[in-house]
Amino acid sequence: MEVAGPAYGQMAEDHAPSYAPPPPAPPPPPRRRRTGLVITLVAVCVLGLLAILGVAVLRPVLTAGSAAPAPPRFLMAELPGYDAAVAETRNTVNRYALAAKTDKPGFLLPGTPAGRDYVLEFQADLSDRLAALQKMGERSSEDQAALRRELTAALGSVRSLEKNYLAQAPLGLKGRFTDPSTGKAHAFAGTASPKKENARLEALAQAFVPASDADGSYIPSAEALVRSFGLSVNWDFAQLKKSCPTSKEPDQYVVASFCTGAPRVIYGNRATAAADHVFYSPVVVSVMKHELSHYRITQICDTPQPARAGGSVEAVTNSYAVLFLGASYDDLQPFEGSPHPEYRMTPQSDAIAKKLHAGSCS
Repeated sequence: MEVAGPAYGQMAEDHAPSYAPPPPAPPPPPRRRRTGLVITLVAVCVLGLLAILGVAVLRPVLTAGSAAPAPPRFLMAELPGYDAAVAETRNTVNRYALAAKTDKPGFLLPGTPAGRDYVLEFQADLSDRLAALQKMGERSSEDQAALRRELTAALGSVRSLEKNYLAQAPLGLKGRFTDPSTGKAHAFAGTASPKKENARLEALAQAFVPASDADGSYIPSAEALVRSFGLSVNWDFAQLKKSCPTSKEPDQYVVASFCTGAPRVIYGNRATAAADHVFYSPVVVSVMKHELSHYRITQICDTPQPARAGGSVEAVTNSYAVLFLGASYDDLQPFEGSPHPEYRMTPQSDAIAKKLHAGSCS
C-alpha cells in the first residue's frame, strides 16, 4: 500500500534525515498573583506619608506646647491708686480755679497782669497734668512696678507744682495758655514769680511821688497808686458793711478801710472829719499805703491779723507801710493824746513788721 508521505520511523529516500519534532512542552505552571504585596507596599507608603504629614502638622503644636506662656500685661487704669490719683488732681484743678475767682485768702496773688498770668499759667499747667494722667490710664506693660513708678511720679509732679504755687515760686514750665476773660493766647516761660512782682510793686510804692490835681486834691494820686497794685478804691463807704458784715462801726475819723471779704477793694470815707486835712495833702497817699499794707500782710500770712502781730495789728501795719511802701512816718504816727493809740509805731512794731515781710507770721 502506498503512503503519501513518510511514516514516522522511516528513512525517506534521497533526502536528508528528518527528525521528528520534539514532544510538546508541558503547559507552564499557573502564575501567582502579587496583589497582597502591592497592597502591603501601598499601605506602607500611605502610612509613611501620613506619618510625615502628622509630624508636619503636629510640629507647631508640639513647639507651642513646649514654649513658656506669654507674661501678663498690666493696664495703668486698673492699678490700685490710679483712680484716686486722677480724683486728687481733678480736685486740685477745681479748688484753685474757684480760689482764683473768689480771691479767697491764701490764694491772693498780685492783681496786676503779671499776677494774673501766673494764676493762669498755674491753672493751664494743672489742666495739662490732669489730661496727661488720664491719658496714662491707657498705657500697659508687663512691668507692673514700672507702671506704679510712673503713676507715683505723675502725682508727685502735681503736688510739687501746687507746692511751688503756694510758695509763689516759679512754676518752671514753658508753654502757652489762653486767658478765659479775653480768649487771647499768651506765652509763658515758667520763670514768673509773684514774689518778684510784689517786690516790684513795693519798690514802686516807695518811689511814688504824690501829686495834687488842679483842685489841690491828692485823691487821684492816691487812687493811681492803689490801681498799680491791681486794686481799686470804692468811695461808697456804706458798702464796707455789705462786703464785711463783721466790721466794727467806724468812727468819724476813719479815712479808709480794708477787709478780706473784698480784698481787691479799699473803701474810702469822704465824710471823715479830717477830710480837708487828709484829702488835700499827701496824707491820703500815706493812708492808702497803710491799707495796701493790710493787703500785703494778707497776701503773706493769709490774714491781716497774723498771730505774730498780737494786739498791735494797726501799729505793725503802720510800720510795714513806712518800712516797705514808703509811707510818711509823720503822716501815720498818731499825735500825743490821739483817740487811736493802737496805731502808734514802736521799735517793737517795726521788728514785727520786718518778720512779717520775711514770711514769719507766727
